[in-house]
Amino acid sequence: MSAYIQRFSNYMYDLYKRYENLGYRVKKKIRFIIGRIFLYYVLIEMAFLFILPFVYILSTSMLTFEDYLDPTVFYIPTEIEWGNFTKAWEALDYPRSFLNSTITSLGAAVLQTIACSVAGFALGRYKFRMRNIFFVLVVIVLLIPPQTTIIATYGLFVELGLINTYFSVLLPAAFGLGIRGALFILIYMYFFQRIPDAMDDAARIDGAGPLRLFIEVMLPQVKSAIVIVFIFSVVWHWNDNYEAPTYMYRESVLTLQPRLQNIREYWAKKIPAGESEISKALTEPMLFAGCFLVMFPVLLVYIFGQKKLVAGIERIGIIE
Repeated sequence: MSAYIQRFSNYMYDLYKRYENLGYRVKKKIRFIIGRIFLYYVLIEMAFLFILPFVYILSTSMLTFEDYLDPTVFYIPTEIEWGNFTKAWEALDYPRSFLNSTITSLGAAVLQTIACSVAGFALGRYKFRMRNIFFVLVVIVLLIPPQTTIIATYGLFVELGLINTYFSVLLPAAFGLGIRGALFILIYMYFFQRIPDAMDDAARIDGAGPLRLFIEVMLPQVKSAIVIVFIFSVVWHWNDNYEAPTYMYRESVLTLQPRLQNIREYWAKKIPAGESEISKALTEPMLFAGCFLVMFPVLLVYIFGQKKLVAGIERIGIIE
């Protein structure tokens, strides 16, 4: 064993001597190649960690009952069971739930994008009395967990008659609140602050008022922020499994997220009485099929908006 260690040490020492005798350019190229290899290795490992859950969900959703209970079947099913998607579609009441999720997500995203841009423009471009106080309040709203205010908000919505209506989600978004509304205001404020003051002066010389200045001059300069806010708002409202189910719990207005937990209950009721507990594992592949149906629209949003999203994130340094 010691002989092998000595031989390996001599081999590494010989490589080091050869490296020292190389020219500067060759050394630089070798360091560049080694750095690239290490970089790609890290990126591949990170990509694997992010992709693995999606692969597991997709593969499990295609398993038959026998394959799911078979410990030798791993990721690749012996037979693809497309019926899991059909049953998950039925248990989720997908068309109605998809419509509810689309209305709340897209509606809230559009309203948040507009309302937060106005607030961010005011904080980022104007100096007025109590501006710093308003900025501190925005930061406080960002830091306060929504769980601490959910009871008071629910009581307010009961008095306003907004429970089990879309307005319980859309109304806060229209006033720049909603999910992560304070964060979106800060994003807009950062973008507006980077615009040179000369553009304001030139627009005012041409006779532009505050409204025209905001719509025709400032908004075109913050297209990346608009895309970031809109995509994040859509995704976060789509994945919301706390606020929306709290305010919208009636069957007719339920979104896709809270219906996921109903898949197992929905199909467990159809299993004949007296069946073993193992038979209830039938619902597990259906649950993963439901998860895939729920997250698939979000994947499409990212696929079509990834270029603008990545470009905007690189400009502001925000990683969620």
